[in-house]
Amino acid sequence: MATTTYPDWVTQLRPKGTAVKKVGNQYYLYKHTSKRVPGKKYPQSVDTYLGVITKDGIVYRDVKKLSVSDVEVYEYGFSKALQSLVTEEWKKPLKKDWKDVLLAVIHSLSPRSYLFMDREVPAVNRNVPLHAGKLENLIAPLTFDDLDILKTVYLIHFDDRDIISKIHPDQKELADKLNVSLEVN
Repeated sequence: MATTTYPDWVTQLRPKGTAVKKVGNQYYLYKHTSKRVPGKKYPQSVDTYLGVITKDGIVYRDVKKLSVSDVEVYEYGFSKALQSLVTEEWKKPLKKDWKDVLLAVIHSLSPRSYLFMDREVPAVNRNVPLHAGKLENLIAPLTFDDLDILKTVYLIHFDDRDIISKIHPDQKELADKLNVSLEVN
């Protein structure tokens, strides 16, 4: 059986308990263990990919596995845009109720909004469709339908952090046109 020889720098950088596999000009690093398999005479090799060895050192893959059950996904872009587009002109006739009315409008248009992650939809004694129409008039010539592409910008909520899904060029273009930031606050 032929023994593979590696350059000195690969041998020196390889940690104990790991294996190196050369593919092309790259040296891949694996955690090398074995396990018993019933019916087999010898333990079976188990290799787990760790990263790449370069002359500058080891470049570990930076992947963290998460359980899908630990994640909640909410609509973000559309709701964030509507919040950003509200003007004093729209707020003034609603007086102190404007925030609750805005939440009710957003809920009527996007029930899975991130705004309802940790709060209930406020009960308002206002005509929500009327105020939604007034808000839509503020963004004219655009309509709420034009903003629908922002409904697929999601807030992905983990126990310890929130991230925003990928923002596609057409979504970024619309957000820029509206002067709306889609960053997490």
